[in-house]
Amino acid sequence: MKIFKIIFFIISIQFLLYSEKDINEIFKLANEKYKKGNYNEAIELYESIIKKGVKNGYIFYNLGNAYFKNNQLGKAILNYERAKLFLPYDKDVNFNLKFANNLTKDKFTEKEISPFIKILLFFYNLFDINSLTLILYFLFLLIIAHFFVKWFVKNTFIRELNYKVIKFLLSIFLILLFILIIKIYSNENISYGIVTASETQIRSGPGEEYTVIFVLHEGTKLMLHNKSGDYIQVTLPNDYSGWIKLKDIEKI
Repeated sequence: MKIFKIIFFIISIQFLLYSEKDINEIFKLANEKYKKGNYNEAIELYESIIKKGVKNGYIFYNLGNAYFKNNQLGKAILNYERAKLFLPYDKDVNFNLKFANNLTKDKFTEKEISPFIKILLFFYNLFDINSLTLILYFLFLLIIAHFFVKWFVKNTFIRELNYKVIKFLLSIFLILLFILIIKIYSNENISYGIVTASETQIRSGPGEEYTVIFVLHEGTKLMLHNKSGDYIQVTLPNDYSGWIKLKDIEKI
């Protein structure tokens, strides 16, 4: 039995190596097609890699660029958003996403929010889950270290200063922990999609018999909710809600 396990292991390793080699070749070929201006062919090649189960920020970014050059704004934004999930701090990804969003037809007025919420949103958008987890870990160690200082140092001035530092660090820790919990909850329970159709209708219910309340264009980002038949309920950036055809939107 052991010999069969070893043979199976060797075959599996070879298969993975060949698969990776094939994917790298396809990726290089797709990049060459993109450079030559053959955007449709580049798109097909990048998409074929993704269909193989490979999810990589650079592939999504390159695919977004190919769609952008091919005048498919919705698909470009969709893939820039997907690239951002893997490369949240990449300057090129963020610049191209912002640039593409500025070209969308649908503009929404943002609601007024309090300064405290603005600060929370700043930190929420600044860090991803992995970064927040790492920061919280080091903050926790720092707080524990300061507690030891409080126990062993007898100097009154240093003890009082140390107490203020602990309060400050604990406040930052709790705020970041709150943001981390929201991020984890959002990742697990809240989904977003991008309108990929050049134009689509938002209706008051899941069917063509319902009233059209909005007309949206490609590239608009919507929050996704419940599905019903060929429709899905969405929330617009201005907090209005409606139903859109599933074929006109793709999940990020």
